Amino acid sequence: MGPKVSEQFTAVELQSCQEELHDISLALEKHLESAYHLLRGYASDEAGRWGEEGEVWRRRWLVLGERCRLGNPGPLTAHKELESMVSAYQELGSIQTTYSRELLRFGKDLAPRLDRLKRHLDHLGVLVSAKSTATGEIR
Repeated sequence: MGPKVSEQFTAVELQSCQEELHDISLALEKHLESAYHLLRGYASDEAGRWGEEGEVWRRRWLVLGERCRLGNPGPLTAHKELESMVSAYQELGSIQTTYSRELLRFGKDLAPRLDRLKRHLDHLGVLVSAKSTATGEIR
């Protein structure tokens, strides 16, 4: 990440900011895709690491917003491309916030319920197997 862009926003600065925004977008996509392992069963240490990675992404996103004047563009949105970049920047922040909040909700509310249901169904399978005979009849 380079220095803060000038108020005139040159073509080189615009391109640099667009490339960084693209990189940030790819980094968010990779981060969100890495959450799949949390869906298999809630583990607080894994969730903590994932949350820390999210904070690293958020700081990088904020630095980009500051450097490229995307977080608070003011009257600099005279370029159509810059307006579009501001919109994309804001959308990335919203997506990260929403996804993280929902994953946290899953971890706290739904994952324990799924774990309990899995244990219950496993136990039920043992009970049903114990009642079955070799001929398939119930004892």
